[in-house]
Amino acid sequence: MKRILIYIALLFSSWSQAQNLEKIGKEEMTTVTGGMTSNFVYNNVVGQQQFRDPFAWVLSGNVTVNFLDLSLPFTFSFSNQGRSYSQPFNMTALHPKYKDWQAHVGITSMNFSRYTYSGMNFAGAGLEYKPKKWEFKAFGGRLKKAIEYDPTVNNVNFVSYKRMGFGFSTAYKASNYGAELILFKAYDDGTSLHYAHNNPELTVRDNIVASLITNATLFKSIRLNAEIASSLLTRDVLLNDPSYQRSFYSGIVRGNQTTGFSNAYNASIDYRAKAFGVGLKYERIDPNYSTLGAIYFNNDLENVTLNPSFSLFKSKVNVSMSAGYQRNNLDKDNATDSKRWIGSANLTAQIIKGMSFNLTYSNLSSFTRRNPAADPFYTQFADTLNYYQVSQNFSSNITYSFGDTLRQSINLMGSYAQSENITGRLNDAGAFGFNVDSDTSSLPVDVYNGILGHRLLFKGGLSIGWTFNANHSIAVGNTNSYIGPGANLSKSLFKRKLSLNSSITYNRQYANSIHTNHVLNFRAGLRYSPEIWDKKYGKLSMAFNGNLTNRLPVGTTAKTQNLTITANLAYQF
Repeated sequence: MKRILIYIALLFSSWSQAQNLEKIGKEEMTTVTGGMTSNFVYNNVVGQQQFRDPFAWVLSGNVTVNFLDLSLPFTFSFSNQGRSYSQPFNMTALHPKYKDWQAHVGITSMNFSRYTYSGMNFAGAGLEYKPKKWEFKAFGGRLKKAIEYDPTVNNVNFVSYKRMGFGFSTAYKASNYGAELILFKAYDDGTSLHYAHNNPELTVRDNIVASLITNATLFKSIRLNAEIASSLLTRDVLLNDPSYQRSFYSGIVRGNQTTGFSNAYNASIDYRAKAFGVGLKYERIDPNYSTLGAIYFNNDLENVTLNPSFSLFKSKVNVSMSAGYQRNNLDKDNATDSKRWIGSANLTAQIIKGMSFNLTYSNLSSFTRRNPAADPFYTQFADTLNYYQVSQNFSSNITYSFGDTLRQSINLMGSYAQSENITGRLNDAGAFGFNVDSDTSSLPVDVYNGILGHRLLFKGGLSIGWTFNANHSIAVGNTNSYIGPGANLSKSLFKRKLSLNSSITYNRQYANSIHTNHVLNFRAGLRYSPEIWDKKYGKLSMAFNGNLTNRLPVGTTAKTQNLTITANLAYQF
């Protein structure tokens, strides 16, 4: 009896994953896992002020009791900076599950769709039922609690009315087609605040949203997806205009002259064959579309995306591309409008045995134009505030692996990035930097980067490698460069229970071709995982790492040195 009472107390005093009631009476009904970790850090500097503590330590641990898939985590931490402890019994949600049923009770969240209700916490209860191809979901509770205005702290930006909400979803999901209907309702309680506030943006709102989602697969290669959502929102319930004529929806959302109706659409079509595929997506969200089931929502936008891909030479060469266009100010009544183009392409090839090649290009360009109001008595030159931004990235990577008894790999990576901001008398601008007025001028930022590496892997777990890297950037007429080699060595012993590693790197930095800095860095470490008992009792591991950074003198700059040693001991069960 005592054991049963303990299980009940655990079930109703915390939250985490779903409580799987089907495990009652089985061996895996209750499990306990956890561990303990200690870290010790020594830091010493020479030639400069030491900002970190010379010695620091942290002792931390955790124990997790899993009961019917309900996780109860306990954690603690002690250090030279302080201590902390956490336990799960002050958490207020549980998720019991039995066969096709699952409930959510407390402060929790559910997910319907991003146009209706998605992931917003509520204090209440929800239920999911998934019999075979059907799926039913429902919830109800408080979305926001009332927060009064406090003039002593001036919390005007945090004042809120109590907001209640509930939703229902029913879906049918077959192998080749499916559909889902969602209804969501939320409203503010205008009587939940007893003191006046001076936030003009805080109003009593009422909202109802309906959404229909469909999908289908045709001829085993064409996939169709679509969603249409409609939102009816009253932005200020307390506003009363005697001349307003009540509409048929006035009772649903307490309608008045601030009530508006808006839509959101999302559709896509994908075709996938053995060597070719293409996808087309379209999305439109009306300028005033909003839902009270989201913390933040973007509207007034239209997106079009095209994603072709194909394979050649028995999938040895694969190419994928993406191009997208976005615009706002759909009703042409905003002071500014913007449009954005996004494009990318990726090529991967494995034509030669052991060699892989990857090439990637991406481009983002956006144009923002100000639409000044017409004035018959004054000529404005506000079009000079038009703004055009272009950024493009190009990267490539070649890896070649060869050898039998002595495995070797050579890796070459390179990248180029450019960004440019243009302001001025821009009437318009096209995608990816085209159609920009030649009278405008700007200084782009260019960044070049390259890395060459070679690695040898010997039998017995010994690995030796070297690298050489170079970076060069040009910004506002100034150049900044750094180059340097590096080498590394690693070795595993005792059937990989002990691993040793070390590395050395050297970098020289130049600003406008003048030597300004050079750094020599050493790293070494070991990790040991002994097997001193049966694995069912847990696993022990220890690690030691050291890092020595030498900033060598240049001109009048003095030499500085930073040594950091870290020791770690961990036990997991």
